Amino acid sequence: MRRSLVTAVAGCLVVTTGLTGCASESAVTLGSGYVVCAPSDGRMITFGDVARASEGAAVVMDSVELVDPEGLELRETYLVPIENSTSLGADAYPPDPQFWDRRLDVRGTVVDAGAEMTVMFAVAPVGGGEVHRSEGYVVRYWLDGRLVAATSDGQFVIAPDCAATEDPE
Repeated sequence: MRRSLVTAVAGCLVVTTGLTGCASESAVTLGSGYVVCAPSDGRMITFGDVARASEGAAVVMDSVELVDPEGLELRETYLVPIENSTSLGADAYPPDPQFWDRRLDVRGTVVDAGAEMTVMFAVAPVGGGEVHRSEGYVVRYWLDGRLVAATSDGQFVIAPDCAATEDPE
């Protein structure tokens, strides 16, 4: 079943900075150049990032995958329409009802031209070690009968001490 989404209010509140599109020619742009770290006691948590459809055409979402996860397992992914310029950053699982109650399955969801969505990731730390991370994520979507991929280098990290995971400058 195809679901159409109302264009979101311009701008979004995100817990990261530097949210810019990865590829200007892509029909879907994702956040990039950020690291979001959250503490966890071994339970699942959620992260979110903003995906924007270009003004040119609607897209049909297909899938979301983590890039090079190390000790981080992707358990669930959803899309959440952005309302009142608010997007999910990092939260417990399940996240706040204002996001959880509006979640949509990724596969088959239509994102209208110009619309913004939160891509919500439910992840769990797995395996040994204290720091669990991904090096980014890939969103696949259908545009004009072709399967297209957009990649973000935004990193998600779970660690007992997030300050200790930061790279010294």
